[in-house]
Amino acid sequence: MSGSEDSSLTVKRDTTATRRQVWDVMADGWTYTQWVVGNSRMRAVDPDWPAVGSTIHHSVGVWPLLLNDETVVDECVPQRRLVLIAKGRPFGKARITLQLFDVPTGCRIEMAEVPVGAPMGWVPERAALLAAMPRNRECTWRLAAIAERKQPHDVD
Repeated sequence: MSGSEDSSLTVKRDTTATRRQVWDVMADGWTYTQWVVGNSRMRAVDPDWPAVGSTIHHSVGVWPLLLNDETVVDECVPQRRLVLIAKGRPFGKARITLQLFDVPTGCRIEMAEVPVGAPMGWVPERAALLAAMPRNRECTWRLAAIAERKQPHDVD
């Protein structure tokens, strides 16, 4: 992932979808609430999402206990890597790293999430990765399921 995350705690999921199919879901900011656990609704998506610096505005929680939040693209290599900074109020920010790799049967999705800054940034990275694993397993399962329903594009 970033080089510092413990790869044994990175969630890995293989899917029959192609890297392009998975990327198309990730690159459509309006699908964020469909595959990111804890997000309940989208409020706005920058038109240039997922370009570096672009933002999606969403809400987390369950009505009536909703918090408006935002996620910003920190790094983007189309069809390969997307690094997001989620604001995560009131708990601080998180860096979410998603990587895509070709495998013989389709694509491998790798996902890791670590806190950035106070107060959760004080949690040891290994503990943070371990805590995020169940959520990230569900996120990658949802992402793969959505991507598998998409029609593959013609070879570019």
